Amino acid sequence: MALGADLKREFSALAKGKRKEIDLFRAFINAFNSLGATSISKEYHGNSYQVTFNQSRGAGRPQPRCELCDVVIIQYPKGNAQSARITFNQAKVTDKRHFSTPPRKTAPYSFRANLEQWDLLAHRPIISSAVKKFKPAPNLLSDALLPSVGSFGVFYPTTTNFDFAYFVAKELLPVNNNKSASGTLYMSCPMHSTHRISGYPETTGCSCFIEFGKALDEGLIGSPIQPMLNNNTQKQVRSWLSDLLSDLHASNPASAIPKELASGLELNIDESIAQKASTAKRPSIRAVIAIKTEG
Repeated sequence: MALGADLKREFSALAKGKRKEIDLFRAFINAFNSLGATSISKEYHGNSYQVTFNQSRGAGRPQPRCELCDVVIIQYPKGNAQSARITFNQAKVTDKRHFSTPPRKTAPYSFRANLEQWDLLAHRPIISSAVKKFKPAPNLLSDALLPSVGSFGVFYPTTTNFDFAYFVAKELLPVNNNKSASGTLYMSCPMHSTHRISGYPETTGCSCFIEFGKALDEGLIGSPIQPMLNNNTQKQVRSWLSDLLSDLHASNPASAIPKELASGLELNIDESIAQKASTAKRPSIRAVIAIKTEG
């Protein structure tokens, strides 16, 4: 519970008086930086990296185009970086107070979202770059073992501030799956439930910061990274993760987290990236969070 309480405290201080999605998102990112040596985060200002893919939701454009995600969250237990997990999370904000009266396992959780973004994160297709700026690994999502590689994070109002709910994208369904890209998603199963796939547990969703922190600490958020690196298409995923960790290392040279992750996952960190920051490759995301938990 301590991690969730710490996150809630730091986020509440940073988000005080704010209501816009971008402001709440930045408060969320920076809350992790406020946790000390166990967490680092970075926002990539001005980036607009989009992907295309074959739609799977049965409606809308045959080849949707949208951003990969808002933030990549990487978690690993202290002393065991090879067990690191990753989720590609899309941030949303809602004005629905029923999220918090109080947070419940079976509350009617629903929120507005882009259905093409949901299609991407829920069905995890092969992706292609929609712009020339970057070349994402086509199998970043499709090679993941667990559905929680794709997720949504929703900021919702409380009586005094905002709280945060986490949803595995696959457990969400559209209220009306029509050709419009805009729609409403609802949670199709109870929150805080845990199930296993190939021996790996994951949580279906978390109704508040306290539960989200608990799930992070227990390694229930995201899909394990190691299986994504041990298949026939591992080269591109390894390259993408190496670039990401190299950039985090350049931005946070005093932090042990990037090197611990690289060592545990047998990836290479480019030590010279700090000297060539203007030309270095940037990850195809808006932000990244890496956190080491007590496990």
